[in-house]
Amino acid sequence: MTDARPQSTDYRPDIDGLRAIAVLAVIFFHLHESLLPGGFVGVDVFFVISGFLITRNILREIECGAFSLLEFYRRRVKRIAPAMLVVVAVTLLFSQLLMLPEDARSASKSAFASVASLANVYFWLFTDKSYFAVSTRELPFLHLWSLGVEEQFYLLWPLALVLLYRPWGALRFAAGMLALAIGSFALAQALVADHPEFTYYMLPTRAGEFALGALVAIAVVKRAQPRWPSPAVAWLAAIGMTMLVGSLVLLRGRVPFPGWLAVPPTLGTAMIIYAGHCRTNAISRVLATRGLVWIGLLSYSAYLWHWPLLALYRYGYGEIGLPQAIALFTATMVLAWLSYRFVELPARRSTATALRLIVQQYVVPGAGIVLVALCTMYPVPVGALSAHTDAYRQRLAHLREVTTPAVSFAWTCQHQWMRPRDTVDPRCVLGAPGSGEPRAILWGDSNAAHYIGMIEAFAKRSGFRFRNLEIPSCPPLRSDARPFVEPRLQRACADSLRIVVPVVDRFDVAIMAASWSSYALVSEDFLPMVFETARGLAAAGKLVILIGKAPEIDGYDRRCREKALSYPFLACPDYEVPIPRRVSEANAKLRAFAQTTPNVRYFDAIDYLCPHGTCPVVEPTGEPRYYDENHLTAAASAKLGARIIAQQGVPAAFASIAGWDASEAARAAAVR
Repeated sequence: MTDARPQSTDYRPDIDGLRAIAVLAVIFFHLHESLLPGGFVGVDVFFVISGFLITRNILREIECGAFSLLEFYRRRVKRIAPAMLVVVAVTLLFSQLLMLPEDARSASKSAFASVASLANVYFWLFTDKSYFAVSTRELPFLHLWSLGVEEQFYLLWPLALVLLYRPWGALRFAAGMLALAIGSFALAQALVADHPEFTYYMLPTRAGEFALGALVAIAVVKRAQPRWPSPAVAWLAAIGMTMLVGSLVLLRGRVPFPGWLAVPPTLGTAMIIYAGHCRTNAISRVLATRGLVWIGLLSYSAYLWHWPLLALYRYGYGEIGLPQAIALFTATMVLAWLSYRFVELPARRSTATALRLIVQQYVVPGAGIVLVALCTMYPVPVGALSAHTDAYRQRLAHLREVTTPAVSFAWTCQHQWMRPRDTVDPRCVLGAPGSGEPRAILWGDSNAAHYIGMIEAFAKRSGFRFRNLEIPSCPPLRSDARPFVEPRLQRACADSLRIVVPVVDRFDVAIMAASWSSYALVSEDFLPMVFETARGLAAAGKLVILIGKAPEIDGYDRRCREKALSYPFLACPDYEVPIPRRVSEANAKLRAFAQTTPNVRYFDAIDYLCPHGTCPVVEPTGEPRYYDENHLTAAASAKLGARIIAQQGVPAAFASIAGWDASEAARAAAVR
């Protein structure tokens, strides 16, 4: 990604062609995953190319006793810093002007880390992984994680070569490189399930890709004129290209990566590079065509510019359609050419000494960006560069007041990791006045939490109280819930359920709510396990109330009205959507189960949320009804409860809670 076209006989146009394939793969994947499902491996192709070129150049200089560490860093700064700093500066400016204050501050922090060559460390440690976190596709500096990996490689690898490489011990060094590559891929495979962020972003689990390039470099340096027959070279290149193209087409963005799955595309890339060195072949001739070479020369700038354009577009306007994709791709290539022509090339022509060049092209402009980032990261008391006026802040505060989710309030006991003290928190008891532990408990995931306002309205009218306990993305099951939970949350879900399930058993009434349809998509076994849980509670004499899933609003941006305060031409239409089929089917199964099971009741609010078969995203007063695609706002939930009471009174399922006789129900269940 970062090596310039050298002005020497070592120039390999086919490698620029490989760069073109890599950057186009990444851009197409980021425009829309369906365009090239495995396009993310383009970054891994860049790593192999960097490992090859950097190692080859350093080894040749070491072989002839001409290597200078200071000169190496001079060349790296000339190549990397100017274009990167321009992109960071421009992106930082637009982030401050367009993004919401908290997102603009996050962008400033990641800009700071990017200038310090620590973007990958920042995104590993500080990416918001909470339930309502901003999508990573909207983080304008996220792509610079790969540049952070490369820069750390540039920092460490020359030192390692100077200390460890000896011309007469090349074979032993190559064996070490092979061991490093295998070890790195094995480490990635071992960590990818439990530590996916570290595996994806950090150098130790990517080092194998650089090592493959280094192995090719050792072979090239020690065997300058390999005598491979033409058919063998052709087959080597063809197999390598098949491995690369197969990975681009067959891999998917959700597969555990990197790990052993990173071997085919990176080994294939190494084979293509070595075949091109051995002898001209059909693959290398295609890669060396003028069009691919031209894109390859622009690949560094294209990579730098494409992601901020896509991220800032998605942040404001949502998904990218075909016309927008064409426009964004065109803008990327235009900016890449301008950056290459007016930033990269002039910077490379500099003849300044190493220290002077590093100060001019990196230290001074980098310090300026860091200063701006600091001022925008900490607007109080600095505040000198805040892009938000008092009027803007007042309008933003009003919008947020009416769209606050239930999880933001102290009376919601929603925790990813539930603790025993959470189960007795007095703040999480709501409803009619009273003392002591209530008879009813609301148990579920975040789709239970967003019903608290509605249930509280029923409770105050009917005279009962209830406690609430919610575990986000974790269904209310007395059996093992992990098969239905995404891997990174499975442990938290299992540990939290071990605390919550015994607590639920202490209550006479269990109100259960969850994103039933989402878990049912994972496995057909889910709803039968829900029924088993409800049946067990009911057999113990408890009243079980199953609340249906609220309609989902696909593509809904909860912060659209907030973003429209600063985003140009951003319209937030008040539209209605049909009830998703997956939701209605799951709710129908819950209803049927409740109708045939003693002590189990069913209720859903769809008739009130979607009175004419379609579901409006705003209240009749114009306030947003939904916080995001799946959750009502706290205010909308309370209004929903009041509206239901006004139209029909408290639903029968909830009206019976205050007078429920658990012992009598248990005896009746035993007789049955």
